[in-house]
Amino acid sequence: MAFKKYKWHKIAAAAADIQWSRGNVASVEVNGKTLCLGRFQDQLYGFAHLCPHAGAPLGDGYIDGACRVVCPVHSIRFNLKDGRDANGDGYKLKTYPVEIREDGVYMGIEEGGLFKWF
Repeated sequence: MAFKKYKWHKIAAAAADIQWSRGNVASVEVNGKTLCLGRFQDQLYGFAHLCPHAGAPLGDGYIDGACRVVCPVHSIRFNLKDGRDANGDGYKLKTYPVEIREDGVYMGIEEGGLFKWF
């Protein structure tokens, strides 16, 4: 099994500099693309900006008490750790690794092709 290779992008100098919504979600720009960050129990999770079900902006959603982002339109919930929908309907949210380093917060974008972004 091959390991994924990522290009890391700095998204903030510190987690405290990120503009979090009341629902613990933030929209961020990464290499010209809008993506989202979720905050749950002092951990940060990266994920796609648009819901794979109906294309709603997940930046308007919120993080529930089970480490899932909740879509603001149809309330579909996606696990922030693996992107799977909680209802078992087969939708999968693209997720991205996030690292907090001494010099800032970074999100990893998988290298290797155009379709790796979505």
